[in-house]
Amino acid sequence: MSIELELKFLLAPAHSDLLPALLASCGRITDSGPVALLNAYYDTPDNWFRRQNMGLRTRLKNGCFEQTIKLAGQQHGALQARPEFNLPTSDIVPDLAAFPLEIWPADTDIQALQQQLTEIFRTDFIRHSWQLACDGTVLDVVYDTGDVIAGTKTEAIAELELELLNGNVNPLFSVAEQLISKLPLRTGWLSKAARGYLLADKQQLSMPVAEPQGLIANLSALQCVEAVYYRQLSNVAELQLQLPLLEQASHYLQRLSAELNTLQFSGYSQQASTLAGQLSQGVVVFELKAYNSFLLALSVLLLQQSGVLTGQEKS
Repeated sequence: MSIELELKFLLAPAHSDLLPALLASCGRITDSGPVALLNAYYDTPDNWFRRQNMGLRTRLKNGCFEQTIKLAGQQHGALQARPEFNLPTSDIVPDLAAFPLEIWPADTDIQALQQQLTEIFRTDFIRHSWQLACDGTVLDVVYDTGDVIAGTKTEAIAELELELLNGNVNPLFSVAEQLISKLPLRTGWLSKAARGYLLADKQQLSMPVAEPQGLIANLSALQCVEAVYYRQLSNVAELQLQLPLLEQASHYLQRLSAELNTLQFSGYSQQASTLAGQLSQGVVVFELKAYNSFLLALSVLLLQQSGVLTGQEKS
């Protein structure tokens, strides 16, 4: 088992040519070049894996199959931190019995699950990879372009991911902050798997019913509103119809501001309040550097509060 600690951003292909020079300004880079990754995601007809907050995938890379299970973890801002198990396999269909027994919930019938497995969607893309060494830390930086495919429906992939391979976690965030300052990045909240389930109509984005409590809950609610905004954007011609979503995002930013003020993070509180004010005036802040830097700072703060960030190393 390994803990995948990564930051995910959306970046239009037109700007991807700037990545090598920007990464080189952060440290020493090794260009691994592009490779095609063909990925099939599996679940049961009643979404057993999704209901357990588990992701099941097989991947074909350079003629070899690998199967992966990702377990529940943390997700806030651009950060995704999840335990994952990766094993070689001989076929596109996963072999559940090969995974360690301890990962399964009590009383799981693995054989029954195996018989119910069905491919839900695919994510096929070209991955360009660089290894970045800086301050004694090694990061894996990848840029993916391709498609999520569910039946006859497709959705474009254009994502930048930064993953901690080994060393201290702090450079992961400092490099991300430098990239945000130089590129039109937007924080990626929906994983490829989440987008696949949505495209396959196996899941819906649901807005919070009750008022969320705490930093993580309000941040999640804010990012859910942002995700709904962009998924509806292509179907809505008039900004007037999107204003309720912007007002809702402003509301969650105000709640974040109040939470941060209570915790005596006055600088972050003011940032949230300023962004909320812009949203209430109809400014779509989601693509602004100030907004995405704020989300990144909140991820750092939440990891610090959980004790994960300070002195954290991966080897």
